[in-house]
Amino acid sequence: MSGPALAGYVNCVQFVRQAGAIELSGNAWMWWPQARGRYETGQRPHRDAVMVFQRTKAMPFGHVALVRHVLESRMIVVEHANWAPRDGAKGRISRDLVQDVSPANDWTAVRVLYRPTRSFGKVYAANGFIHPNPPAPAEQIIEP
Repeated sequence: MSGPALAGYVNCVQFVRQAGAIELSGNAWMWWPQARGRYETGQRPHRDAVMVFQRTKAMPFGHVALVRHVLESRMIVVEHANWAPRDGAKGRISRDLVQDVSPANDWTAVRVLYRPTRSFGKVYAANGFIHPNPPAPAEQIIEP
C-alpha cells in the first residue's frame, strides 16, 4: 500500500475503507450491525472479506482486518493497520496469520500470530466476516 493517505499513521478503519470494497463508517465495532442488510455477513472467511473483532476493554473501538488469503478452514492471512506495536510500528499496516480457536469453527474466537515470539497471542472475540457483495434479495411471494 502506498500513497499519502497510507504513508503515515493509519487506523484499521481507515485502512480497510481505502484498501477494501466495504463502504461503512464509524468505529470498527459498529461495522457488524451496520453491515446487516447492506452486505453479506457470515462465519466463513473469503478473500477480501472484512473480519470484525468485537470491542473489549483493551480494544474499545473494536478492530477490522481484510482477509487476504484463506489457508485452511481455521487459518487465514489478514492485512490490517494499527494492530500491535512492533518496534515502534503501531499505526502501520501489517500482514498476520489469524487462527480460529472457536469450539464450533465459526470464527467467533481467534488468535493472531505475534511475530516476535512466533506464537499465537491471547484469544479475541470476533463477530464474523462482512463480504463485499450485497446480500441476495429476499424471495418475493407472489399471490395468485
